[in-house]
Amino acid sequence: MLASLVLPAQILDYFLISGVEQTSQEIHISLDEKMNPELSNNIHFESKGFMEAVNVTDFPIRDHKVILRIRRRRWTDLRTGKSFSIPIDLDIVAKGTRYSKEFGAFLKETYGDIPGDLPYA
Repeated sequence: MLASLVLPAQILDYFLISGVEQTSQEIHISLDEKMNPELSNNIHFESKGFMEAVNVTDFPIRDHKVILRIRRRRWTDLRTGKSFSIPIDLDIVAKGTRYSKEFGAFLKETYGDIPGDLPYA
């Protein structure tokens, strides 16, 4: 329940928390795309692990910068050999940035733009 309050809306519908690491200045929350039961139960498709993680900066927590490390699942169609990822209806990144939509909107409203020189940005 705490994760659903802290993380961007609906992210836990598509991703599982796979790890949390904390340094003196940052918290890294690793999120892996959930297994799709329709594809995993189909003999024509195989999960081939994950694509490279994408880092998204979110609201700070307790004076720590928060980085979401999001990994999308890679699938292969065994009939054609083509790799693909499942389209998901989740729009969490502010356009043209690596900030979560909510954090980007907060920065823009507070500072008039999305500055990159703030301590948690």
